[in-house]
Amino acid sequence: MRQGRTARGRHPNAAGSPAIAPLFALVGLLILAAALLGGASRENTWRLASVEVLALPLGVIVVSRSVRGELPATAVGPLVILAAILLVPLLQLVPLPPTVWSILPGQAPRLQALAVAGLTAPWLPVSLSPHDTAAAALALIPPAAMFCGALFITPGLTRRLVWLWIGLAAAGLVLGLVQIATPAGGPAYLYRTTNLGSPVGLFANRNHEAAFLLAMLPFAAVLAAKGGRERNRRGARGESPERGLGPGLAGLFILISVIALGVIRSRAGLILAGPTVVASVGLLWRETRERSAWRAAAALGAVAVVATVAVALFGLSPILERFRPQPVAELRFEAWPYVAEAARAHLPLGAGLGAFDRVFEAVQPLNLVGPTYFNHAHNDYLELWLETGWVGVGLMAVFLVWFTLAAARAWRTGSGMARAASVAILALLAAATVDYALRTETILVLFAFCCGVMANGEAAHR
Repeated sequence: MRQGRTARGRHPNAAGSPAIAPLFALVGLLILAAALLGGASRENTWRLASVEVLALPLGVIVVSRSVRGELPATAVGPLVILAAILLVPLLQLVPLPPTVWSILPGQAPRLQALAVAGLTAPWLPVSLSPHDTAAAALALIPPAAMFCGALFITPGLTRRLVWLWIGLAAAGLVLGLVQIATPAGGPAYLYRTTNLGSPVGLFANRNHEAAFLLAMLPFAAVLAAKGGRERNRRGARGESPERGLGPGLAGLFILISVIALGVIRSRAGLILAGPTVVASVGLLWRETRERSAWRAAAALGAVAVVATVAVALFGLSPILERFRPQPVAELRFEAWPYVAEAARAHLPLGAGLGAFDRVFEAVQPLNLVGPTYFNHAHNDYLELWLETGWVGVGLMAVFLVWFTLAAARAWRTGSGMARAASVAILALLAAATVDYALRTETILVLFAFCCGVMANGEAAHR
């Protein structure tokens, strides 16, 4: 199909495009850093700082290429959304005169504290926790750089980066096996606060490991289909029918991942596994398009069935235990009404990105105080509403409009990787309703990578 062109007459992903090799290397380096160092939402300050520093060179390159006018036209809309997202925490950190901030909703505790201390009200930002808001703003650097970097990567290099993501997911699965085979709390666990006894892989939370695997399934399906198409083309041209390891490895990864989702016992992961596998089968069917399409889709379906049967035979009882009513009510469901109440109290601007801890501690009832630390709302949309008010909700709505339109175009005329990215994004957005995987740098960078692949794939197939 014809390649889209920039204002200078050349597609930004053309093979001869300057600096594609360094850019590809920096994108790969950021993926490695985010996966190995960004698997926790807290207690990883220095690791997260390392990821942010490693993202800076990539950011410099993509900015320079953007200034030269090499961006695809389809990237303008999502880049505007990205700029608005980056602007939110920065505006929340701007000091305001006391005559302004003191009349904003939710500022009464500040005024009371100053009155008790006998201090004059100083200039203060909107954020109730400026330090955490600044940290959240810095944490947006890696995903922003990843999204922009993915816009310039060629389709062939995109497949290599997807293989890198899958390789890291596979390494996490191996590490998870070591974690459950060795004493809890051993060196195989990368973070001090974690789900001991569960295969969390490269993460601190088993729910985040499950979300990571879910997002990899559609990409693995497309890689398997790509290998099948290449073999058919070689056969049609009378070339050597070499098989290659790609499709087999992708299928093996899907099989092990579905089994691992049962072993991890993340309730959200188990519930979303079915729809994600079905969507991956649809992707395989859509990508193959040859007369053997039904065989490929049936093979992937069989892999999923075998994995499901294996989970049912060897791990059904522990899985059912996770869904049985607990003697103690689920903390997140009991806390959500108080989070919503706090969010309404800080409308329209919110309490500040990253300020959830401080705000929730002020409204948390005594019956919810206990040894379990409620550091996030376990609902990213509710937490976003509390921290950014109607501004964040509006940006989320705009993003969803872009995503819906881009996903529809990807499934009509886009690349296979763009379609896989749309499924991965849907899985992560669904998981965000009951958890906070997008608050970890690894998942946030993966999410940005998927958005970049969608925008890039849309341009490459215009």
